[in-house]
Amino acid sequence: MALITEGIDLEREYSPSMWSQRFSSPQEVTKHHVNVVTAASEAVINTLPYKLEIEYGCTPGQKLDIIGTDLPDDSPILVYIHGGYWQMLSREASRYLAQPLHRFRIKTIVVGYDLCPVATLPEIVNQIQNAAKFVFEYAEKMGSRGVYFAGHSAGAHLVAKLLSNSDFLDSTEGSHRLQGAFLISGIFDLREVIHTSVNLAVQLPVEWAVPLSPQFDCFTHLQARRVRVYILAGQYDSPTFKKQSREFYELLHNTCLMQNMYLEIKDNFDHFDIVECFAQDDNYLRKLLVHDIRKHL
Repeated sequence: MALITEGIDLEREYSPSMWSQRFSSPQEVTKHHVNVVTAASEAVINTLPYKLEIEYGCTPGQKLDIIGTDLPDDSPILVYIHGGYWQMLSREASRYLAQPLHRFRIKTIVVGYDLCPVATLPEIVNQIQNAAKFVFEYAEKMGSRGVYFAGHSAGAHLVAKLLSNSDFLDSTEGSHRLQGAFLISGIFDLREVIHTSVNLAVQLPVEWAVPLSPQFDCFTHLQARRVRVYILAGQYDSPTFKKQSREFYELLHNTCLMQNMYLEIKDNFDHFDIVECFAQDDNYLRKLLVHDIRKHL
């Protein structure tokens, strides 16, 4: 796949807050986002049964939360991996989607991980694999009817890298319970972003960009597992972010010949309210997830 960057302002293309139509400055966009998800995440902890800060690895960031511990053992599980360009945001501010899912008897597991520059991106990818191993083994122990992963922005990149690891999926107990994934405003090709200010903290060498890009991975093994993949982006994501979602869909659909593939550019959403809305009862993720559970489980 050719990379054409001449005449493109990469810094702007990879600055999602510059494309929102809701506020007068990028700083207001990000401030509002942090405030909204933090407040909604705190509300979840004040109202739902949970088990927090479960260690799945030996470093400080490798912890996860299980929300909805009062639900039946066999409840479906949604695993959420936050974004923030691998260097911002947190597990604590990413619990906001649990409330609407709990009403439909779906457990939520929120995964934390060490951030750059303390951790390298390959280390973070490996941490998400460790977290997934914990989740699959937990799902197997509990007899969960199905496991779903959702990731936003850089979190979508991490979910996609996890899905590409056929050896891990083949060797991990409970991975047969994997049902689907939701990749929301994701970044799947890292060759351009390493030439922006994002890379000041990530510090990704040029030679690692392709190996760490899901756009160049193979996903044919997911077909036999009948995994459903939903790729979503917002109308007010940057053209580059929308292009990455379309190209990743094309990879899975045309090159990997996967079925059960879905792509949608959602009207009137930007890079941030496309997940902020998850705290609301009537949101599209809850609808997609409940529909998938009712159809397939």
